[in-house]
Amino acid sequence: MSRTSKLDLCAQASLGLDQEIASLLIAIEREKVPDRLTKLALELQNALIEKRRSDATDRAAVNR
Repeated sequence: MSRTSKLDLCAQASLGLDQEIASLLIAIEREKVPDRLTKLALELQNALIEKRRSDATDRAAVNR
């Protein structure tokens, strides 16, 4: 298989995956979500952001 053919196949696979993800996101957005679940999701998102910041700070301190 030529290099161009492999790239074309990868691009097609990526496009298919992007379309599947978009379809799933649309379905998720249409679902009714209890307020408590939304609140917990936001708390989780904030905790993950803080952990990422902490990990980045720790890595920066080690690399000094």
